[in-house]
Amino acid sequence: MSNGNSSTLLDQAPAYVADVSYEYEGVLMPKFMPARCVEAVRNFTVRDDDIFLITYPKSGTTWVQQIVLLAYHDGDKSQLEGVHIMKVVPFLEAVESMNIEGASTSRMQTEIADEKPSPRILKTQVPTKCLPDSIRDSTRGKVIYVARNPKDMMVSYFHFCKMTFNLPTYESWDVFYEEFMADRVPRGSWFDSVLYWWKKRDEPNVLFLKYEDMKKDIKGSIKQISEFMGKSFSEETIDAIVASSTFDAMKKNKTSNPDQVIKRVKEGSKSFMRKGTIGDWKNYFSNEQNERFDMIYEEKLAGSGLEFTFEQE
Repeated sequence: MSNGNSSTLLDQAPAYVADVSYEYEGVLMPKFMPARCVEAVRNFTVRDDDIFLITYPKSGTTWVQQIVLLAYHDGDKSQLEGVHIMKVVPFLEAVESMNIEGASTSRMQTEIADEKPSPRILKTQVPTKCLPDSIRDSTRGKVIYVARNPKDMMVSYFHFCKMTFNLPTYESWDVFYEEFMADRVPRGSWFDSVLYWWKKRDEPNVLFLKYEDMKKDIKGSIKQISEFMGKSFSEETIDAIVASSTFDAMKKNKTSNPDQVIKRVKEGSKSFMRKGTIGDWKNYFSNEQNERFDMIYEEKLAGSGLEFTFEQE
């Protein structure tokens, strides 16, 4: 995938992308995540007991957020009642309103995070270079990184862009595919994000998880996450967290389904929680697109040892 010229990213993208995006150091960013917020993330003061949930968009962010919050409260789901989980965990690079309107004046979520007592649970999807040095260098805090197979992630991202006014509405899957391949979708390169954290997977304060592994063994994944957080639960408590963290349970729950808090939704849009399955990419990728993607994927991941599951087992 080409990085392109940072001065012409918006010129090369469809004209409508500029309505909701801007360029930041060679990466397109959504306008509801203005440069002042990205700079605030870079300069954010990390505490030793912070837990950062880091993902590329549409890779299981809300899912892992639900699990981590339940583990934080020792499996007591009543602790999550009344306030949506997206309001409990600051989205560091966004403005408080999570909307383009007022993005230049709305309060930054880093400010909200600064006021939270320890231990804090925080989330971010900024390009790796924009993270605080102490997180990138693994000297402070803990990181839970979730990666999803890129084909399903791309399809999910395409649909999310169609759903919210905060992101470009690509006129077709084919257009989105080409923009993704050129690293011109908001938040930049999936490969850069995933490979950075994959290389740090053996560090004691980094937990690297795959979305597909979580789908296959949610109970085992919850145990991993809990242990990483310094928690040890009974089988009964683990089962309770599992029950509250399934796709269906979260979709029905007003405090976990993002539909309840995403205000800028296009008319006729369906749920933020669309399918959550493995292999839906087959309904979108043409043979030519699949072959071209596989070639880039194999080239970028060569020698890394990182592999993904692309079909339901």
